[in-house]
Amino acid sequence: MGKVAVEMKILPENMDNFEALKKKIFDTLAPSKISEEPIAFGLKAITLLIIIDDAPGGSDSLEEKASKIQGVSQVEITSVDRL
Repeated sequence: MGKVAVEMKILPENMDNFEALKKKIFDTLAPSKISEEPIAFGLKAITLLIIIDDAPGGSDSLEEKASKIQGVSQVEITSVDRL
């Protein structure tokens, strides 16, 4: 079984506790890379690169886990690539 790289974009509910949300996401999902992407009017998205096993439903369970984090408004998987 191989590995896949999952790129994900997370939008926060608000920008009040953005850094705390970033830390919570990092601690929960353990991404290989985490960064910020400006959206509009001071809003930012959190972008992640996560390496997981290539298993059926792997990215779906990851998306579900991310959406359950308190302070997350929306989760979008932007790409899934085999390594």
